[in-house]
Amino acid sequence: MPDAPFPPAEELAANVRRLANLPPGIGPDDRHLHAGVVGFVEQFDYWYIRVMRGAVAQYRNLIVKRINPFIRRIEYEGLSASATATRLVEDYNNRNFVTAGGWALEKLAVATSPDSQKSPAAGIDAQRFDPTSGDYHLYVLKSGLVTRNSDIISQLKRNARQAEKVLKQDKGTGAVHANYAILAGKTTSTFEDGVRRPSSAEFWGEMFKLPQDQAIDLAFALAAEAGRLVRTDSSQHVVALKTLVTVYIGRVDAPDVVDWEFIARRNMRDPSTWRAEDRHRHRAALAALTASGYQFVQDAAAPEAAATEDGALSDNPSSDAG
Repeated sequence: MPDAPFPPAEELAANVRRLANLPPGIGPDDRHLHAGVVGFVEQFDYWYIRVMRGAVAQYRNLIVKRINPFIRRIEYEGLSASATATRLVEDYNNRNFVTAGGWALEKLAVATSPDSQKSPAAGIDAQRFDPTSGDYHLYVLKSGLVTRNSDIISQLKRNARQAEKVLKQDKGTGAVHANYAILAGKTTSTFEDGVRRPSSAEFWGEMFKLPQDQAIDLAFALAAEAGRLVRTDSSQHVVALKTLVTVYIGRVDAPDVVDWEFIARRNMRDPSTWRAEDRHRHRAALAALTASGYQFVQDAAAPEAAATEDGALSDNPSSDAG
């Protein structure tokens, strides 16, 4: 949630319409415009700020454990431990920012649409019902272009067939259409192997029931208004991660020199060969974090690291240490 309460629906909607040059009474109503902005903000906070806050407790599993000692040593040759930690943490931060933005954009599309909803069908992100024809349009959504989508399409076809069986139990159901939609970057519409792939502009037009140009302008306006309200400042957590990683990866006898030999052993060999040193390095990293004045939130947990042994910032070895 934003630091301050959301503005009233009428105010948010008016701001969005002004940005999109969309007159009142055209496109989604004020309630749906408000829902789209709120949905974006809440999803972004959930998938970015919360994850970055929770990652501090799990820095070994989320950052250190994922260092490829073959490639990263070449990439960061000559960099100090602090510079290397900065690069590693910023990579992690950037990935989370983009991922959170994708989730938020998908929520914006569905929440703003007058006739769409989150699909209850497994593997289907959204569904849109056409009351005139009785047809259902099932969507798998991706925020941007992906290079490998064959697995996604295969899963979509299987999940769409299963959803169709359920939907067809209602005698009023017409056809069921499978759609693979990319929210930004696809400039042409195609149909292949039973799956419709609308262009990004066509997708937004369908969701908002507007001509494509107007729909794109509205999507940009919604995202811009949400951007005013969303919290994007995770700097205190990023600094905390850099502090922890810097101390952890540094050599004992030369703290600002990356100990690539230890990293290789830690990430390539049996935990019994590095568990004791891991504990020592972790304690040193915690001491540095404590000295920095960082206030750790005890109940914060990154979802991808929720099932670890560490819990909070204890001095236990990381979960892969046995």
